Amino acid sequence: MPYFNKKVETLPRKELDRLKLKRLKSVVKQAYNVPYYRTAMKQSGIRPEDIKKLEDIRKLPFTTKDTLREYAPYGMLAVKLDDCVELHASSGTTGVPVTVCYTRNDIEVWSEVMARCLVMAGLTKKDIFQNPIPYGTFTGAFGFHYGAAKVGALVIPSGMGQSERQIQLMKYYGTTFISGVVSYAAHLGQVALNMGINPARDLKVRRGIFGSEMFTPGLKKKLAELWDMDVYDIYGLTEMCGPGTSSDCYLHDGLHMWEDHFFVECLDPKSNEPVEPEEYGELVMTTLTKEGMPILRFRTHDLAYLYDVKKCDCGRTHVKHSPIKGRTDDMFIISGTNVFPGQIEHVLMQNDKVGLNYRIILGKKGDMDKLTVEVESKEKLSDADKIALENKLQQELKLTLLLTPEVRILEPGTIPKDTIKAKRVIDMRGSQ
Repeated sequence: MPYFNKKVETLPRKELDRLKLKRLKSVVKQAYNVPYYRTAMKQSGIRPEDIKKLEDIRKLPFTTKDTLREYAPYGMLAVKLDDCVELHASSGTTGVPVTVCYTRNDIEVWSEVMARCLVMAGLTKKDIFQNPIPYGTFTGAFGFHYGAAKVGALVIPSGMGQSERQIQLMKYYGTTFISGVVSYAAHLGQVALNMGINPARDLKVRRGIFGSEMFTPGLKKKLAELWDMDVYDIYGLTEMCGPGTSSDCYLHDGLHMWEDHFFVECLDPKSNEPVEPEEYGELVMTTLTKEGMPILRFRTHDLAYLYDVKKCDCGRTHVKHSPIKGRTDDMFIISGTNVFPGQIEHVLMQNDKVGLNYRIILGKKGDMDKLTVEVESKEKLSDADKIALENKLQQELKLTLLLTPEVRILEPGTIPKDTIKAKRVIDMRGSQ
């Protein structure tokens, strides 16, 4: 069983909890240097020395994206600006960018947790690692690059876009491992086929690790078949470090959260109370070792559950969380019904005739809401087969959603692709 840091990854539970408490006390003292946290804690009558056990984390204030934007760009620093060596910002498409500054040690910790994730996914020094992610203020490319370099793999910093060139680089250099987002990996697979290159047969890519957007087991399975590769899920967010807070092991049954660096809670998003193990709630995260911008109890809005298993069969003791089911803020209401995009994806990806790309369009028909699901077919279909598939998916979605959507089958390659995050939901109700 490969580990990057076996001692820490397999640390006995009691030792891991002692380390977490020690680091929690330390980071709260560090965060007290930040005006927002100092004011919020004083208003609640809390001082750093009041944190005496792990459960005391619930005494601490929450942090939200709005908090970080209000104090942007440097108001959340716990150190002097000249102690920071790098800056990254969120990939969000709305609002002021969430900016995070890193000390040299923060970069080292990020590299370490990314290396753990990549080795857990099978990366070795012998691999040729292609990184088709935009290099810039977005954290993704740098996280994968730092981690792969720390492992000792040969990194191809291929960057954003130029999809045909990405395939050419894979073929020319013999790429064995790729990273990125699952929707772009699906697009690259289709580009390869259009170039007369079968990714499963003609390329050497046999492992991939993908994050930044939610994907269901069905989509994971289709991507694995397209490339003939083992597909790994990685989680992370700019506010913690970027990608690398957790990822899945070879068992593909939950993602290991690196608890020596991140304290994860799973809370009911309405009551803010902890939920039971294996009950869905919102992940709330605290950095335990961040120097530049320690973050306490960050509301991720990501819905998942924590496993009630103390040790995984892979040997790692760090808690696992489920793949992200959805977000507390991406649920949409259509005709009075609550719908998560993941519910729709789950239905679509069960069908062998469906491709990897889809989008959900929210519109109006008169005064009524209208839900339309557009999905690419795996191969070009006849008109009759299209209609049959549309009807079948419509009925299956109706059973799941308890409302009847319109389903449109599109030819492969019709839906525009994005290298960062696929825009799955388009709400046009305000413009109609």
